Amino acid sequence: MVSGCNTSGVLNSTKLVHVGRVRIASVKVFTTGNTVGSITVYDSNTATTTGKKIITKMYVGASTTPHNYDFDFHGAIVAEGIYVVEAGALEYSVEFF
Repeated sequence: MVSGCNTSGVLNSTKLVHVGRVRIASVKVFTTGNTVGSITVYDSNTATTTGKKIITKMYVGASTTPHNYDFDFHGAIVAEGIYVVEAGALEYSVEFF
């Protein structure tokens, strides 16, 4: 049997993705090529970063070709929730269960 997971859908701004204990399956990052940006994923149940644990940071530089990245988190557990801070002009999605 194949297990499924939830998705944030494609987002392009800072977002509180999920509130509560959850496991992150993956984070996907997309750009059109000339766009530059970054995302920082926090273990947070509110739209704040103060005193919160950083789960990961991802940076994408300018290029003449589009970028499509899939970062596998192997079910990493976050205790409070998933808060993503986006800077620049990229899109992302978070898959979790």
